[in-house]
Amino acid sequence: MNLRKIFTSRKLLSILHNILNNDTIEKKHLKINKEEITSYNQYTLFIVIEFTVKYSIIINRDDYIDYYLDELEKILNTYNSHRELVIALNKLIIDLCFTILNITDRNSSKSERLVLDYIYDKYIVNGYCFHSFPSSFKDSVEEKGLSINVDYKERAILKKINYIFSNHNYKNIIPKDLNSKVEAICITDSIAMAYYYAIRSPYYMAVITSLSNYYQNVSGYDEEAFYRKDYDGCKNNLSMLCEHLKMTVKEKDTILKSFDKEWKSLDLSNAFPCIAFIKRSDLAKDSLDNIDYIRSLIGKEKLEVLVSKIMDSRYSIIKRYTNISSLFIKIVTLPSYQEIKEERVKDNNSIMVLDSPKVKVEPRKEMPLKYSYGRASILALTGLFLITLGMTLSIILKALGG
Repeated sequence: MNLRKIFTSRKLLSILHNILNNDTIEKKHLKINKEEITSYNQYTLFIVIEFTVKYSIIINRDDYIDYYLDELEKILNTYNSHRELVIALNKLIIDLCFTILNITDRNSSKSERLVLDYIYDKYIVNGYCFHSFPSSFKDSVEEKGLSINVDYKERAILKKINYIFSNHNYKNIIPKDLNSKVEAICITDSIAMAYYYAIRSPYYMAVITSLSNYYQNVSGYDEEAFYRKDYDGCKNNLSMLCEHLKMTVKEKDTILKSFDKEWKSLDLSNAFPCIAFIKRSDLAKDSLDNIDYIRSLIGKEKLEVLVSKIMDSRYSIIKRYTNISSLFIKIVTLPSYQEIKEERVKDNNSIMVLDSPKVKVEPRKEMPLKYSYGRASILALTGLFLITLGMTLSIILKALGG
């Protein structure tokens, strides 16, 4: 698996930039859970990053990158809903698998079984789960691995911030889990969620600077400030929240000094998304109990639906209560939100322009999409991520009678 080549491609950065800054997309806000929302554009970004990592895990061929990006761009210019986008990206990966396996007869059950087994082997048997962390810890994680230890001095600062806000009836502005006595390493099998966690990491800083529901009461706050790691934007947000609550000068000063200390300690102005790739086999997540049932559906359901049943997230959170050695992880740096937003790469992560040979891939015959986008969009875009938190494509299709 080589993620560097594709994620340092100028074309991919341009594609991601266009997604995030697409003013033609309706600027909806989608609820992820009880506390968090994201924009329609951000949601699309997470889906595309997820499938680009899936491409790298399953296809893992540099000479197909240009084709993948060309087709990805075409799909993004024509899709009408997030469900349609996911279906089209599944088809793209399937088409590339047919090509890699030199399969010319793409309609037989035998051919579909070969592709299904190939994806299962690459993505599940030899695939990965993921853990996100701030880039300020990258050197430590590379040396020592992932640890469940917590800095209790840091926790004391956060409790002080939480105490001040609580006195103004803003309860638990710092997430409750920071007060938990039992520590764990949180892992997910969802790439989109891993990236989402990475760009808002550490979460407590994201919440106090822009992502808390309490900011909905503050006029003119910058909701993307922490995603961009914008120090001035985050500090201004926090200052406005303090003023909204009519805090005393001393209270506000304590809050802002604590913010400054944490920001500098974590070097957030220079932060970038880090994700630890952990082999599924090391977590005993390298098989699916229902794989034989999925195989039995070949010829009865569309291949892209069966592939979705394999690749969909099953573990939104896996809690690991012991440390993970650096020998068992691979650390990957993905483009930061700011880099995508501004379509430029920071100096310490220079872009490499790709010059891959063109590969001819025979397109699969298009089948009409017989889905009801209206109701499907409502199901897909409320409460949970379409593919990333357990609401699988197959469940949605079943609900719609597809």
